[in-house]
Amino acid sequence: MIHRLLTACCALLPVVVAAQEKQDLHDQVSEENLKATVDKLVSFGTRNSLSTKGVVEARDWLKGEFEKIAKGAKAEMKVEFHEFTDKRLKRGDEMVPQKNVAAFLKGKKHPRQAVVFGAHYDSLNLKERDPDVVAPGANDNATGTASVLETARILSQVAPERTLIFVAFTAEEQGLIGAWHFAKHLKDSGYDVVAMINNDIVGGAKDDNLRPLNLNDIRCFSAGPHDSPSRRLARVAKLVVERRMRDLTVLLQDATDRKGRGGDHQSFNKHDIAAMRLIETNETDRLHHTARDTAERIHYPYHALATKADVALLASLGSAPEAPGAPEVSGDTVTWKKVDGAARYLVGVRQGGLEFADVVETAQASYRFNGAVPEGGVQVSVAAMDAQGNVSLFSAEATIGGKK
Repeated sequence: MIHRLLTACCALLPVVVAAQEKQDLHDQVSEENLKATVDKLVSFGTRNSLSTKGVVEARDWLKGEFEKIAKGAKAEMKVEFHEFTDKRLKRGDEMVPQKNVAAFLKGKKHPRQAVVFGAHYDSLNLKERDPDVVAPGANDNATGTASVLETARILSQVAPERTLIFVAFTAEEQGLIGAWHFAKHLKDSGYDVVAMINNDIVGGAKDDNLRPLNLNDIRCFSAGPHDSPSRRLARVAKLVVERRMRDLTVLLQDATDRKGRGGDHQSFNKHDIAAMRLIETNETDRLHHTARDTAERIHYPYHALATKADVALLASLGSAPEAPGAPEVSGDTVTWKKVDGAARYLVGVRQGGLEFADVVETAQASYRFNGAVPEGGVQVSVAAMDAQGNVSLFSAEATIGGKK
C-alpha cells in the first residue's frame, strides 16, 4: 500500500525529512479566513450568473481580494477578469456578459506551464425561475471559492517553478460554461496546462441538527480510463496529500463525477487537460440550489482540512520536476530516462484496479517487479520527486506480463 512509501528503508530518511519541513505551508490555512470569505459571498444574496444584482458585486469583490494578495506576492502576480459571452446565457433576448476572476502567479522556471486551481463562485436557486431570488450558495460553492482565495494567499509567499493560476469561475450552474471558456482561453494563449484541480462543495456539511457529516476523508473524481492523465493526476493527489497530511484520506472514485452531476473539471477535460474534483464525502445535496444552502451548515474545521490538502497539492505540483516519459519494459524490469531535478523516483504499481497496489521509492531509473505476475499483468508508472519532496505527475503506464 502507499504507506509503505514512507517506511521502505532507512536510506530514504533525508528525503522524507525534507518533505516534512515543506508542510509548514499548509499549516498556515486559517478557518477564520475561510469563514469570512464564505460569509461575504453569502451576503450578496445571490451570485446567479444571470442576476441583475449580487453577481457583479461578488466578482468585483473577488478581484479586489486577489489584488490585495498580489501586492505582497513573492513572484509576479497578475489579476484580471476573463470576459466572455455565450448564447446560452441570456436575459430575455440579450446575452449577459460574464466574467471569470483569475490570478496568475508567474513561474520562475516554466512560466508557460501552468497548474490551475479553480472553483465556481456563482450560485443558483432552482426553486424559483427569477435569477434575482435569494441563492446563498454557501457550500455550493462559496466554500470552494474561499479555498481558492486562501490557497492563493498562502502560495503567493513562494516563488513556484511553474505558473499557478487561481480562478473563480462563473456560469457553472448553467452548464460548466465559464470554465470551458477559461480553459479555451488558456490554450489559445499558449499555456501548457499540466493539471487542473477543482474544489466544489468542500465545506464539510452539517446535518439538520448541525452535527458535522464529514471529518477525515474527501472524495476525488476524475475521468477514466484508469491510465488516463486525469486518473494519474488523482493518484498523485492521493499520494501527496496523504503523505503530507496524516489526518485526511483521499477517496479515489471510479467516475468522472457523481451520477447525474458535474463540475468544472469536466470542462477542462473537454480541452484535453488532466483535471480532477475534490468534494466532501457526505453531501446534503437536497440543500444545494435552494435558499437553505447557508453558512450555518458548514463545518469549518473540515473546510480548513480540505484547503490544507489544496495547499499541499498545489505547492508540490507547482515546483515538482517534469513527469518522466513512459517506462520501457524488458522482461520483469522497467527503465526510464532520468529527469532533471529528480532526487528520487516513485514507482506506482497497479494490478488492474483504480488505485496503486504498491508504491516503491528508488534512486535508480529502473524497477524490477519481484513476485508472481498476476493474470493481466501489472501496470507500472513513474513519478519524479525532488529533494524537497515535490512530486511530479505519474507517467503513462507500461505493463509487465499479461497475455500478449
